[in-house]
Amino acid sequence: MAETKMVSFESEVDRKGGMECEAKMGDFSLTIDEPKHMGGNDKGPNPLEVLLSALGGCLNTAGTVVAREMDLDLKDFKLKIDGKLDPRGFRGDPDVPSGFQEITVKIEEIDGIPEEKMDEFLEQIKNRCPVEGTLESSLEVEMER
Repeated sequence: MAETKMVSFESEVDRKGGMECEAKMGDFSLTIDEPKHMGGNDKGPNPLEVLLSALGGCLNTAGTVVAREMDLDLKDFKLKIDGKLDPRGFRGDPDVPSGFQEITVKIEEIDGIPEEKMDEFLEQIKNRCPVEGTLESSLEVEMER
């Protein structure tokens, strides 16, 4: 079996002041901030919203690929992603995890997937989405200087 080469993805994040930063990914950029009640200037989504949106975008991509492989015509695919966390972890409470304790993906609209293929389709996209896989794993994030 041939050895698989790892693929790398990068984002450069530059603080602009206060809570605001700019994330650069290839030819694209995204302003990330916090709402005013959190001390930001509300110039963009907060980091948690970006993470949830990344999950939704990845599930959409996986859904498009899986539908094509299953010879299905995915027309509409609308998701609502809800994450719940206890803010005490962010505030420094060592007994409370700082991340999401629960993420729910609700399919609001889906068209083009026959009911008899729906379970297989959803299982495939859940298992193949790299963002979902990362969130489900116990991946250690390393910080280097």
